[in-house]
Amino acid sequence: MSEEKIAGIMRDFVKVFSDGDVEKGLSHLTDDATWSSPMGTAKGKAEIRRVFEGMIRSTPEMKVTECGLGVIARGDKAFFEHELSGTFQGKKWEILAMCAYEFSGDKIKNVRSVYDRLSMAKQAATGWFATKAVNSIINNMEKGMR
Repeated sequence: MSEEKIAGIMRDFVKVFSDGDVEKGLSHLTDDATWSSPMGTAKGKAEIRRVFEGMIRSTPEMKVTECGLGVIARGDKAFFEHELSGTFQGKKWEILAMCAYEFSGDKIKNVRSVYDRLSMAKQAATGWFATKAVNSIINNMEKGMR
């Protein structure tokens, strides 16, 4: 499969988050696909459907914006650098994300997503307790870096 076709499939796949079209997103996956992310690993279309639906429910206006290196494809593997943005409980957030894709034919077999959930939590925390808890974790992790 050409690099352009792989890039097109990946770009179409992530539209599930802005369009909310779960079926279209799932149509790009093999039946035994896996998706690993900071939230855990979903195996098979049924589990990935639950992940899609949960993400769409919690952040219905999520956007995926290609940035940095964009899409790089080689053989049946590809990389996608992008920004995720949206609002959670009325607070805006934006984070950098990177995904590694593996293809089987013209379908996605595996996706490994990496992004900073702590940064998202810091931006979306509401109320004094949540804000204090997130900032405490961040401050402890950054000790010695300043």
